[in-house]
Formats: sequence, C-alpha cells, structure tokens
Amino acid sequence: MKFWFSSMEELYSKLKRVSNGTWEDVESDMGAFENIMIRLPVKNILIFKSISKLWYDVMSTNYFISLHHRLSKKNTKFLAFYDPGLLQDGIVRGIHLMESNGTYTESYTNIPGFRNFNHPLLISSFNGLICCISNVRTYRMFHDIELRICNPATREVVILPNSHMSVYMPVFGVLYSTRYHIYKIFKFFGDPIHFEIYYSQCEVYSSETGKWELLGRVPKHPVMKPMRTLASNHVCINEKLYWFVAYDDEFDIPSSILMVDMNCNFKEIPLPAEAEVLVLIELLGRLCFLDWIDGDFYIWLYDEKKGSWDLEDIPPFPGDWLEVDHFDSVVAHKYEILFVYRDVTGLRHEIVYDVLYETWKDFQIAEDDRYKPIAVFPFFETLLPCSKSRAFGVKYPQEGRLLAAVVAVFLNCV
Repeated sequence: MKFWFSSMEELYSKLKRVSNGTWEDVESDMGAFENIMIRLPVKNILIFKSISKLWYDVMSTNYFISLHHRLSKKNTKFLAFYDPGLLQDGIVRGIHLMESNGTYTESYTNIPGFRNFNHPLLISSFNGLICCISNVRTYRMFHDIELRICNPATREVVILPNSHMSVYMPVFGVLYSTRYHIYKIFKFFGDPIHFEIYYSQCEVYSSETGKWELLGRVPKHPVMKPMRTLASNHVCINEKLYWFVAYDDEFDIPSSILMVDMNCNFKEIPLPAEAEVLVLIELLGRLCFLDWIDGDFYIWLYDEKKGSWDLEDIPPFPGDWLEVDHFDSVVAHKYEILFVYRDVTGLRHEIVYDVLYETWKDFQIAEDDRYKPIAVFPFFETLLPCSKSRAFGVKYPQEGRLLAAVVAVFLNCV
C-alpha cells in the first residue's frame, strides 16, 4: 500500500499526531515498544536509533539485539553472491538478500571495501555475518591471506589479524555458537618451515580473544571445493563443524568427514563405502550429505548417537542429468533443498526438492542473466557486531532523524 501526502501541511499534521501521544504511550510500555521494534528490518532500526536518546539506548542493549536476532533467525532467507572468480574482470557484481521465492529484497554491494574487492571468496554465512577472503588471486606461496568478517545489514567490516603463511592455498571453516555470540575460524595450512607432505598445520581464531592460536599438526586436510561447487565446503551444526577430508594422494576426492567442536576436539567420521559424495548440508538439524550417481540423488543422514548413516531415496531428477555440468550451490532451507547448477553450455538453472512432500519444484532466481555464476548461502539479518570486543552501540548521523520520522508515520498509518 502506498501513501501520498498531498501537501506539507498534511505531513505536518500526521507528524504532530504521532508526537501528541501515539508513540509516547508505546514508549511508556517498554515491553510493547521492544516488541514492535524487534520486528523491523535492520536498516529501519539503524535509522530509528537517531530519533531520540531513549530509542538509541533501548535498541543498543544486548537484550534488544538478542531479541531481534532470535526473531530474525526464525525467518532465515538466502544470501545470493555473484561469484566474480569465474568472471573475466573478477569484480563483485552483487550480494543480495533473497527471499524463499527467489526475489531480491535488499542489496549489500555497498559494504565498505567490497567495491574494491577483486576475486573475493565467500567462505561462510553464519549468524547473520559473513566471512570472506578479499582477493583470492593475490595469494602467493608464503604469503598471508586477508580475512574479513562482515555484517551485510549494518555494513560493519572487521579485518582479522595476520596468521601463519602457507605453502598452498589454506582451507578455512567457521564454527559458531547458537547460544552465545562466539565464533571460531579454523585454518588448515602448510607450514613453509616444517612442511610435511600429506600433513597440515591447523590454527584457530577466536572472537573472544581476537587472536589466532596454533593447534599444531593434523593428519587430515579438508577438501577445498568438492565437485567444483562455489558454495561453502563445510557446515556448522549444533556447535560442531564438519568438512570432507581427502585421501592422502587425492586432494579433491572425499574419503571421510572431519569434525571439530568448540573445545577444538577433532574426530573423523567414516563415509559409507558405496557413497559418491556431492556436498555437505544441514537438514532438519542433522548432518547430511548428498549423493549424485548417474542422475539419481540420495540423501545420507548421520545418526550421531549410533555413529551410522541412514539412506533416504529421492525421486528421479526431473531434468536431463546428462546436461548437468556441475553444481554451483546446494543449500537446505527448512524442509527444502535448493540446487543451483550449470548445464554443459554454462547456462544456470535452479530447482528445489521438497523433503516433506518428496517432490521437485521449479525455482528461479530473480537475476535475468542466466550465465552469471551465483553462490547461495542461508542468511538472516542481524544487529550483532562482527567482533565481541566491540561495543554494540554505534552512533549514526543526525540526518537520519527526518527519514526516521517519516517511516514512523508510515508505520503508524499501517
């Protein structure tokens, strides 16, 4: 519904009506006030914080941020990332908030520093934040890689401190807590000084300390990008992180799964002998990987208590599997699994499998250019800061007051 003010007098009268008691009554009931504000998009909350000191203080508390985060998480959507690594110039084309129907509702391309990114790599989307490498092409042996943590909704960016150099391209994974605002980034690398073939060193960055800690040598090295997928090569479930790991002499063929928890305890999980692995995902709170054998999909669900795998059949793939060249993204969303794949001509396709009803459904991302490479991640907006050490409150310019007042009138009319 659209509202059109025929004159400045009409706008003034509505603003006056709001100031004469409507919002004062709401503000007096702090519970009702918070219940209204936590349902707003992040960009509106950032504007509203400049209306008054009361609003700023309320919406800057850890309690308010936690309430908003919890509510927003229940409505998880997608983050569509145009992977520039496959484009000739390597420039970021877009990072968008995507609804479950494929439409874009928000653009995050103006995140500070992103416009200067060439050939970035999005490592993970977690808790409303993203972890990325600013420029993969600049990596050279014995050089460090610049890691960034970004909040697309608030446009906050934090550059992580330097870590160990590596003989080869490091492999990363992000482990995060669902109860506290804590995350850890694991990095597997080849130490130039104490390099041993088939072995990696591992170090971990903690948002609590803001520092890297060397864990030492690990006998398994995670697979970088299985099956040429653009999406993340790891998955975090219930505060445990999982990667595919490779055979000693094959760095891109998964042989098992490596798990690590928040206490940095590692464990190896064997794969079924008959499995042809495609990608790791979280499905209904369980670790899962997908099989793709001659056009037939299979879902393997891990039973953590029994330490075994359960096999679930999927109805035949509705398309011509001989035309499928590779998958750019495979991501689970509630009871559905979204597949983004490319055919042999490079044309992009999307299709959804409904786990509940065991049916395939058509899906189309809003982008018209079907040749653009797109990686899709689960995502929801949050007010959480990129680092725990930083204060939650951030001051915003006074120019936002008029716009905030207009938005308040709009909400009042609705």
